[in-house]
Amino acid sequence: MTINREEGRTFQHISNLYDRARITYPTQLIDDIVTYSKIRPNGKILDVGCGTGQATLLFAQRGYSIVGLDVGQEMVNLAKEKCSSFPKVKFKVGTFEDVEFSDSSLDIITSGMAWHWINPEGREEKAYRILRNGGTLALFWSYQRKEESGFVKDVSKVLDKYGGLNRGPAGSKVRQISDAIYEKLKESQSFTSVEMREYDEDFEFNKGRYLDLVVSYGWVQVLPDEKRRSLVEDLQKLYKKYEEPLIISYEYVMILARKAKAPT
Repeated sequence: MTINREEGRTFQHISNLYDRARITYPTQLIDDIVTYSKIRPNGKILDVGCGTGQATLLFAQRGYSIVGLDVGQEMVNLAKEKCSSFPKVKFKVGTFEDVEFSDSSLDIITSGMAWHWINPEGREEKAYRILRNGGTLALFWSYQRKEESGFVKDVSKVLDKYGGLNRGPAGSKVRQISDAIYEKLKESQSFTSVEMREYDEDFEFNKGRYLDLVVSYGWVQVLPDEKRRSLVEDLQKLYKKYEEPLIISYEYVMILARKAKAPT
């Protein structure tokens, strides 16, 4: 499956929109990473593609040392504000491909909605190199459960018109991405105890926030201005059929993998 990684670089230009529109992650998902990893109290975490700190903050609140990494300076600035009361949280601006970390220096690498933006050539190999022996790779994504919402079904029809089939919030792209990475890790000699876990959570949106959410998608950001305006107009027309609040059911999928011991 082809990923246009340039779409992933658009978020740095809409940091405030991204921050107010995007959802957070379930407490159970974060707890499961901690339990699976058996991380020590002084363990170190790298959050790749941290955005405005949605996941970074949840680990910071648990007292861990964590580095948030993102390509966007404005995204990192917002994440810093959220985590300003946690002195063990640091941030770096740059790509996972380019920023260097010491070998065997990390207990956990996390990435929420971002691992697919990284060049797959050498991506897992670098994670293996910088994780400690037995360290954890935790990758997670979310998508909307279309079958449970007439609203989301209607939104998906509009977005299919502009972005191609299944580019909407309930499209199959997220599942295709996570399934492909899961199979790759299962076949890898570098990682073991590979698991896939799923979580459900409902969120309440008003129409303005939901529109912000759609506009914040990378593929929407790279549309020509006129086409993006038409998409917004079509969604606003659709909104007239529905009342607030909009209850949106989300599915989260997470891959957990443990760095295998090097052969002796």
